[in-house]
Amino acid sequence: MINIGVRAHDFGKMEAPELSDRIGKFGFSSIQLALKKAIAGFDEDHGRLSPGLGNYFRDSFARNRIDISVLGCYINPVHPDRLEREKAISRFKEHLLFSRDFGCAIVGTETGSPNPDCSFTEDIYKEETFQDFIAALKVLVAAAEKTGAIVAIEGVADKHTIHSHERMKRTLELIPSPNLGVIYDPVNFLPAAQSGESDRLMEEAFELFAHKMVAIHAKDFKMDDGIKNGTLPAGQGELNYHLLFDLIRHYKPWIHVLLENNRPETLRESLRFLDSVKEDLK
Repeated sequence: MINIGVRAHDFGKMEAPELSDRIGKFGFSSIQLALKKAIAGFDEDHGRLSPGLGNYFRDSFARNRIDISVLGCYINPVHPDRLEREKAISRFKEHLLFSRDFGCAIVGTETGSPNPDCSFTEDIYKEETFQDFIAALKVLVAAAEKTGAIVAIEGVADKHTIHSHERMKRTLELIPSPNLGVIYDPVNFLPAAQSGESDRLMEEAFELFAHKMVAIHAKDFKMDDGIKNGTLPAGQGELNYHLLFDLIRHYKPWIHVLLENNRPETLRESLRFLDSVKEDLK
């Protein structure tokens, strides 16, 4: 009931057939594909996607029995430059339009910040920033409703516009569309100041918005003098994977769980760890 996939660009940036072969050697059946990060020479400028291109990528991975579960199109929906914001929204809408040609329904993004590079600013806590985000998200969801795709948003604590469970819940209440979903990353969505409450916060997240989760990111974290290092491979930190997998089993069986922050040389260790967790829960 636990469906393990991987982030494609953790294998490097190369042509799709080679990337497919590398990922296929590990036996993964699903990936998150961010074209700009994973595909050598790919230009993500608006207007480049087409049904034929989507079919090419779909077929390149399908020959190794790999599904594209999430198309990554990580934009800054609250970019301070309105023109840049509109360009990003147009690029995301294009991904929504052609996502089905990739064999994929889900297009994912984080929620950005009023800094151009999405870095932290106190402005993420302002109501004005939140309303700017909601306005942009409504445009994206309306586009998704026309194409049958899903806009999937990922919250990031201490950094981005959707920085708390409460804000995520409010967003989902303001835009009650079946074409809006959540990519839940229990490490990214864990505030450093509440690192000791990670179990409670995971349980809270599933209670509040498991019904909207469409994918889960899997990595790990450690605390060092109050600083959260949230870029570790699964099994090398403090996250309670027994609890996470138990919650998945209860709330979202077979949801795509996508490994992050791995390299090919660390993947086997993470997979052994996750297999042991699954075995313990039998």
